[in-house]
Amino acid sequence: MSQYFKFESDSDLGVGTQYIEFNDRGGATRQAECYGDRWFNSTKTYHKELGSMSLCDQQLTRAGMKLGEQINAEEFELAWNLSNGVLVISQMYSAYKSRNAIKTSYE
Repeated sequence: MSQYFKFESDSDLGVGTQYIEFNDRGGATRQAECYGDRWFNSTKTYHKELGSMSLCDQQLTRAGMKLGEQINAEEFELAWNLSNGVLVISQMYSAYKSRNAIKTSYE
């Protein structure tokens, strides 16, 4: 079963957030990064604004991940989709609705 982590990172763009997915063998499989409103991911090894980006090459057991940085699959998938420029309406609506306790007439 995959595990997901998020943590603060630094780059030439400033302080940001990295999201990493690890497979059941502890290897990184996907990585997304956000700096302000700029998103990047591991599907490309070079980004014009960020420079080179490589997938985390450390195993989960050695990557220095703290328990407090673990996130659920839904949060990772949202970050991954945003890093790919995919607007996931149903996920965004669900997150907005749950945060704001919206009740709509068509439910």
